[in-house]
Amino acid sequence: MSKSPLFLGSALSAPIRQMLLAGTSGLAFAMPLAAQQGQDTKEPAKGAVVELPAMLVIGRRTADGVPVVPIDSVGSRDVFGPEQVRETGARDINDLVQNLPAVSTRPYNGGEAAAPSFSMRGLPDDGLTEYIHLMIDGVPASPLPYGWTAPSFFPLTPERVYALDYIRGAHSVRYSPNTVGGVLNFITQPIPQKRTFEMRSTFGDFDYSSSQVTTGASTADGFGYLMTYVDRRGDGYRKDGGFDQQDFNLKLRQDLGDGEFVAGSFSYMEDEHKAPGGLTLSQFESDRFGNARPYNRFAGFRGVADLLWHKDLKDDAWFETFAWGSQTQRNLVAQRPHFPAPGDPLTISDWLDDSYVTGLGMRAGKSFHALGMDHEIFAGVRYQREWIPHWTTSSAPADGSAPATLTDEQEYTIEAYSVHIDDSISPTDDLTVTLGARFEWVPTAEGHRNSVGTAYEFDEDLSKVLPGVGASYKIREDWSIFANWFEGIRAPQVWGFGLTPDPANADIEFEEASSWELGTRIEPDNGLATKLVFWRNDYEDFLVFDSGFYENLGKTAAQGVDLVADWELGDAVHALDGFSMHGSITAQDIEVKSGPNAGNDVPYAWGQKAAWRTRYAFSETAGVSFGGHYVGDSYSDAANTVAENENGNIGRNPSRILWDAQARKDFHVGDAGSFNLIAGVTNLFDKEWALHSRGGFFGGGKVAGNPRQAYIGVGLRLSF
Repeated sequence: MSKSPLFLGSALSAPIRQMLLAGTSGLAFAMPLAAQQGQDTKEPAKGAVVELPAMLVIGRRTADGVPVVPIDSVGSRDVFGPEQVRETGARDINDLVQNLPAVSTRPYNGGEAAAPSFSMRGLPDDGLTEYIHLMIDGVPASPLPYGWTAPSFFPLTPERVYALDYIRGAHSVRYSPNTVGGVLNFITQPIPQKRTFEMRSTFGDFDYSSSQVTTGASTADGFGYLMTYVDRRGDGYRKDGGFDQQDFNLKLRQDLGDGEFVAGSFSYMEDEHKAPGGLTLSQFESDRFGNARPYNRFAGFRGVADLLWHKDLKDDAWFETFAWGSQTQRNLVAQRPHFPAPGDPLTISDWLDDSYVTGLGMRAGKSFHALGMDHEIFAGVRYQREWIPHWTTSSAPADGSAPATLTDEQEYTIEAYSVHIDDSISPTDDLTVTLGARFEWVPTAEGHRNSVGTAYEFDEDLSKVLPGVGASYKIREDWSIFANWFEGIRAPQVWGFGLTPDPANADIEFEEASSWELGTRIEPDNGLATKLVFWRNDYEDFLVFDSGFYENLGKTAAQGVDLVADWELGDAVHALDGFSMHGSITAQDIEVKSGPNAGNDVPYAWGQKAAWRTRYAFSETAGVSFGGHYVGDSYSDAANTVAENENGNIGRNPSRILWDAQARKDFHVGDAGSFNLIAGVTNLFDKEWALHSRGGFFGGGKVAGNPRQAYIGVGLRLSF
């Protein structure tokens, strides 16, 4: 695999490219609220609560405090702060997001330590995390947000995750595309207020190890930086299922005075992992953790850089302009056929692609009073270009008896323009109404494919206004109700144009969807905070690769209810100081509304999901946590087949309950540091569980879930 430098493309001028690559300035592709601009350099009072902006700004500086969602928010939003993230003990990203309400993950290709598979609110789940807008510090995480949303590897190690921010509702008009399931932002550690140095290592079963080094500081002249490096590797719980990851990040910020600053980041991650795929029933019975496809592997990297210039203006207004760019390279190698019969010749398929994205934009906000009401206007415009200049697939005999032969070559280009505006209106102190809309214009979504001697082209476009409206009313200071509705889109995936029933005349529609919520939040003084939300998602022209072709199959509808609760028991009963509990329950009903499988459940769509955690802090420096999650049963195909087939890729997926536990102890090191010890176990009771995977490039079959895995961690942090 070649290791190209980050290429930002011709959409950015040479001086901007130089600034990005040098890391001299920049900021995330973020959408901060106007009221929070220019405040991120201030040190809050000790113990004060810090509210996250709409999507986190990389260049901010944050002191102590746990981010929370305001009680009068107009939509569902769940934030997991640093303590909650640490207490999950998650060894991979899939384990971590399982703790969020209405979110589930599943094994897909046996490389779960490196490859994500998230499903949210009943959206079609093909194992590739395609139906949600994923971000890292506000920067889109997908290789091509408008054309290839599935990350073959997630370009962020769990060690760098500082917090999780999952937003749904009317404010989704600020983000696009793929927002109907929500916008999930992975927040990494902010620039520290003081000079900080940290080292952390974790070791566990299956030769798991990770090491992280972090250093950063803020100076009196307004300059701040944070540099982090992670090395992470292990054998994986599948035989010949190892992984190796390196993750580097640099954040920089320079305050220029009078509410003006430049800030930026540069990230680079390499990933190599085996992808054993699924097993036939007989192979699974022989060894549930076996590997029938030892040739399967993935190797790739992602580089991303961004910059922003921000300026506070007069009369409660602000303006900023931003640019970002990324390159993702993927090299997938897999055996063919997936399920060989005795005597079948075995070949190796080799896929290599480079995906590029550049984005440029401006946004602004202003607070003012007019017509007897307070207003907060937020508006932005963005241009984005995505392209794959060269994507090849070749094939060679596994025994090396002949050289590799080129079997396919493709290229794609996508251009998208978007404009959005919303106004949060407060007719009274207790009522907030948000009205907004987003205009999406995709004039270019085109490509060329030369497959086995047959050349053809495709060309699709979109012009669509996506409205959104939300409202929140505070019945009391500790009780509010809210409702919202919005529309969203999901672009066709570029890999699918050559897999339509008639590739030479591919006619694929952009998926369009709408979503609404009705909910309430109650946060009394007894330490109990609850949220109850009723929701519904309706999808039009959803695209799936279920019948052997990539095609629009009509409508799906998902409706459900989320109940989320946090309880600091010591606030209600003094004798229970130190105890806290968190839990969420989701019940949902998901149905295919049209096409040959109308009336059936959407594949992998469970009916119930729950997550819970109990914590006890013996003191400020010691504590334990005990938690788990439940995922209901589901089907692996749109026909809702119950019985397992011989290949193991069809059948009913049973429900599961998994538990985890962790203990921690901190020790002070002089006045400026701390030493930390943790010990934990995932899948505490070693429950054996498995799912049926439909396939993909690496091949389907029956895939075992993770067994019990223990780990220990040590860390040293100095701050002065």
